[in-house]
Amino acid sequence: MKPSVFDAHVDTLLKLPDAESFLQGNKVTHVDQPRAKRAGVTQLMTAVCAEAATNQMTAFHYGISLYREIKERSSIELLLLLEGCQPLMEIENREEIVDLLSFASLTWNGENSLGGGIGADTGLTEAGRNMALQLHNAGVILDVSHLCDRSRVDLLSLGIRTVATHCNCRSILDIPRNLPDDDIREIASSGGVVGVTFVPDFLGEDASLETIADHLEHIVEITDIAHAGMGSDFDGTKCLPAGVRDCSVWPEIFELLDRRGWDQKSVEAVAGDNWRRIMMKY
Repeated sequence: MKPSVFDAHVDTLLKLPDAESFLQGNKVTHVDQPRAKRAGVTQLMTAVCAEAATNQMTAFHYGISLYREIKERSSIELLLLLEGCQPLMEIENREEIVDLLSFASLTWNGENSLGGGIGADTGLTEAGRNMALQLHNAGVILDVSHLCDRSRVDLLSLGIRTVATHCNCRSILDIPRNLPDDDIREIASSGGVVGVTFVPDFLGEDASLETIADHLEHIVEITDIAHAGMGSDFDGTKCLPAGVRDCSVWPEIFELLDRRGWDQKSVEAVAGDNWRRIMMKY
């Protein structure tokens, strides 16, 4: 039986020229509806990373508008992640946007008024702590993926549920963008999930389906099966691991896990059931 995939992080929205290119298919993005459906994808956490754009607010409004249109028309369930919450500090209709969100990351790679991203070395500001608590109280789950070590520790200390939608393991590849084992355990103890990402620079030397599985199995080993998932970061990276073309790869990943001795229930858990479980609590 083909597992039902919940991909917890794709950056496809801001790569699309219009809704039709997602709904009908295209040859530019890693993800579109026809390919994703054939691969067994039923839910996509679509990110709007406005802070990576030259004009942040233009990208923010474009992404939100496109998300609304595609969500209404798509047979795949779309959910929304705001990757970098600085735009929320600059709009009047904040509550309206927060109501759309499932996940949120306080920063992208740099420093903003809320805290420090991977390219910084600062903790959360008072505004960042307040924003995290407000989002949590509104039912939005906080994503640590782009926080630097100091800001991530500050967020974890708040005692709220956290996730990492697209992070790998620092004990396998020691880079700031990957998570230390203690932080993975902390996320798990909050009830959260860590999604393995396919970005080659975060996987290690000779990035491939095998190294994706290595990171996934490490998360399971240091927590348990309930706290591991997938967050591909399709369309958020120019390069993909060996053997990965686009979102059509999902069945091959699960076939590899089967060859490694995984049972069907465990495969289904990391394919999507773990993400669905935490979404049902909000």
